[in-house]
Amino acid sequence: MILIVMFDVIKTTLTTKGEGFLSAIVSGGFRNLASLSLRAGGRVSEIMGAVSVLAIGSTWLAGLWAGWVLVFLGLPNAIEHSTHATTVGIYDYVYFVGFTLSTLGVGDFTPNGTLAQMATTLSSFNGLLVITLIVTYAVSVVSGVVARRVLAYKIYLAGGDEGDFQTRFESVDDFVAWIKDIRNDLIFCTEQRLAYPVLDNFLSKEKSHSLAVQLTKLGLASQATKQSDGVSEPSRRELDELFSVLYRYTSLTGITDNDLLVRLRKLSDREGWSEINL
Repeated sequence: MILIVMFDVIKTTLTTKGEGFLSAIVSGGFRNLASLSLRAGGRVSEIMGAVSVLAIGSTWLAGLWAGWVLVFLGLPNAIEHSTHATTVGIYDYVYFVGFTLSTLGVGDFTPNGTLAQMATTLSSFNGLLVITLIVTYAVSVVSGVVARRVLAYKIYLAGGDEGDFQTRFESVDDFVAWIKDIRNDLIFCTEQRLAYPVLDNFLSKEKSHSLAVQLTKLGLASQATKQSDGVSEPSRRELDELFSVLYRYTSLTGITDNDLLVRLRKLSDREGWSEINL
């Protein structure tokens, strides 16, 4: 169990290639709850992302706790009371492993024998490592959430509630030049989404700060711009590069339709924004 949990922790926090299977189960469940809550207009959706991160960290700690309890139970007379001889029960093992993993270093019980001492040392280092990784993971996720909302709002400021980008730029070239800047920000958010899929659990009740909604509006406007007359070849290439990034971003969420606009609408719908209320 300890190895399973540690594999999940390392996969989720250090590889930048997505979640471990335990984390995926936990975050997937909360992601569905967040989407349902947003559809129903509930405020629960606003905190579901934070709850997801806490749940993932708690799952790791609970798994390690249970695993190390089993290790100590498997050692003969692994712990003893530090001041007097009493019968040691399962609760005492749970208590001992708890304060050892939390690296408090104090308690009513001490390890008995070389193997138990080594196990105590390893479990203490294990707890310190996992707690540190949980904190680092949470900080990175919050940073990713902020980056996504900043990008969403930048797009919103240019397109407004209706996503009418054409009237806000003097020419197609100005619009495409702005898209180049947005594309670079989107590449950064895409790589963050790859590293931290739990970012999808942080939903916004405001369309102006929902990246899914704003990317859908940007995709619609960019598609219309590319199909219009008088668009230069360099501008078409810039638009194609934006579409390529949008394809990659949506594919990371498991949406694989060939039509980009269908992908974007499905992404918005998944996050609680149907085509009607975009």
